[in-house]
Amino acid sequence: MSKIRIVGLFGVVLCLLTACKTDPLYEDIEGAQLETDIKLIETYIEKNKIDAKRTDEGLFYVIGAAGAGETIKLEDQLRIQYKANYLEDGIKPLFFDSTASTDPVLATKFILNTAIEGWQKGIPLVRKGGEIRLIVPSKMAYQNRVINKLPKNSILDFDIKVIDVLTPEQVKEKEEENK
Repeated sequence: MSKIRIVGLFGVVLCLLTACKTDPLYEDIEGAQLETDIKLIETYIEKNKIDAKRTDEGLFYVIGAAGAGETIKLEDQLRIQYKANYLEDGIKPLFFDSTASTDPVLATKFILNTAIEGWQKGIPLVRKGGEIRLIVPSKMAYQNRVINKLPKNSILDFDIKVIDVLTPEQVKEKEEENK
């Protein structure tokens, strides 16, 4: 296996493992952290002239391309390319992660229900081939956990392209074919 694939796979596994569980010590008392995050995000999008929409939960998004096909479901396996920043002090975007390669064949592969809540709520807004920007409040990301170099309560800004979507049945069929 190439070094790029190994490094990419390690990064994805690490992200997925850390995104699976909510820290039981995290409390967003009366939505105070979410309210703070939303104010910071609104300042960020206004300052950078980002034409973002907002969901009721506080996730901000911009659809670059809708894509085509069926609605993406939580149990679907996705292959995506992404670039991720976090907002230092809530306003300055700093790079922290991306897909290991721009080659679609080497795109990151995962089951959507293993990702952070912001991805689970945001990615289904597009279809296969779709492109979306998600600005995710900390409550829908890693909350008060420090992940690698990300500070606690980090607001995340993702550019995501959905390369492929496979239902659980399609994944099973592919596995049967490869036996």
